[in-house]
Amino acid sequence: MAVNWLPFIGCLSIAFGPSVTLFLCTAAKEAQAVILLITSAFFWLLSLLLSSLVWLAVVPLRKHLAFTLVFSVLFQEGLRILFVLLVKKTNVALSRISRETTDLFHGPRYSVIAGLGYGAMSAMFMYVNVLSEASGPGTYYTPGAPSMPIFVSGALQASVMTGLHVCWGLLCADGVEKRSWPLLLSVTLSHMLVSSLTLLNEAGKSPVYAIVFAYLSLAAIGAFTFRRFEGNIKPFFKIL
Repeated sequence: MAVNWLPFIGCLSIAFGPSVTLFLCTAAKEAQAVILLITSAFFWLLSLLLSSLVWLAVVPLRKHLAFTLVFSVLFQEGLRILFVLLVKKTNVALSRISRETTDLFHGPRYSVIAGLGYGAMSAMFMYVNVLSEASGPGTYYTPGAPSMPIFVSGALQASVMTGLHVCWGLLCADGVEKRSWPLLLSVTLSHMLVSSLTLLNEAGKSPVYAIVFAYLSLAAIGAFTFRRFEGNIKPFFKIL
């Protein structure tokens, strides 16, 4: 029975290891950063609630996952923008009463933390139910990938989505700050594209295609994010 915990621990590390590491490096030592992360995760839950209400309201389209996916992404990105605006207003309000600093929630570090809250909550809802079965006897496979356990493919997808949400959080905050609607639109469209590939699983296709594309997207969006922030990685090392 003890051997069955090995895949559980391995998949848990793949799915949430990067999130925990980033949390320890950016938010764990500062109370206001933890509050920001939790609030960001709460906004993701609000987007899930709104998506659920639409799914319940439109009965004929309940069986079409593509319909739910579109509204889910739109709600997520809409509430992400709302969250950034709320943080900006909070920063202004706090700066009026604080004598120590005037930028309590400003800078790329806090954008990373906000993106991490979004991504971690998304990964938890995506993968926790699947992971709970990994410690039991046997394993499960998807029809399109008989050689890859669903626990592994789910862990890889949860991990990459967390990284993408961190990048999207940075780009969204930058887009709101500079009022760049093309940038905000590109964040939404890239999120829509990556998420839509998960529909291949419903069609019985191999999840490898969606996973590979998601990691390629993370590499491309990550590189674009680095270039967006002065074209080097020094500002991101300062985050850590």
